[in-house]
Amino acid sequence: MGLIGTLFKNWFGTTQATAGVSGSGEIPHAKHKIPYEVIRVQPTPNPDAFQFTLNMPVIGEGTRTFESPEDAKGDPFAEQLFQLFGVQNVFLKENFVTVTKSPSVGWHTLLERINDIIEEFLVFQQVPDHAKALTPAEDPLADFKKEDFGTMSAEQKGRVIEAILDKAIRPALSNDGGGLDVLGIEGNVVKIHYQGACGSCPSSTTGTLLYIENFLRENVHSDLEVRAN
Repeated sequence: MGLIGTLFKNWFGTTQATAGVSGSGEIPHAKHKIPYEVIRVQPTPNPDAFQFTLNMPVIGEGTRTFESPEDAKGDPFAEQLFQLFGVQNVFLKENFVTVTKSPSVGWHTLLERINDIIEEFLVFQQVPDHAKALTPAEDPLADFKKEDFGTMSAEQKGRVIEAILDKAIRPALSNDGGGLDVLGIEGNVVKIHYQGACGSCPSSTTGTLLYIENFLRENVHSDLEVRAN
């Protein structure tokens, strides 16, 4: 019994026959076979998102998000996933892929198909969502003082907040199959966009958002406000 078969047995009390995307039940053969292998499949705090851990990195740095079939155009892997009824979001980071579905669709119709598409069509993502500019080797937090935040330039504020999120927030979100992107800083308002499993998680706009805001207030500036897009 394979990985997905075992998962089905543990979760649903039965196994699921291998199913493909096409009407014949077989996934079309990919032009370039990439040796990606799903080594772990696990639920996330979001009941509508599962995390698929791979045997090697799927992206060099940053993240890659597909939020609609339009976003997926031109990427055979993402296009195949969005052909599955109910798939709403695909998020890639480090060595995992998180797929978020509609609440009206059961996982028993999707898990094995997603697994097959990952192993058949996934290729290394060369370009992340936002290419990061080259930054100095110095840690922006090394000489940071909270009382200086108000007089910093927008660029300096952004570097400090990104560094704080990288060290203390993003690793935890990543463990749950998600992430966040900073859209911008306007005055004392930090605008963020959740990625992956965090996007539709019930706690993302309540407990998680409050935790992030309180953490930034404690470690960066007491008047900061965090808003999720």
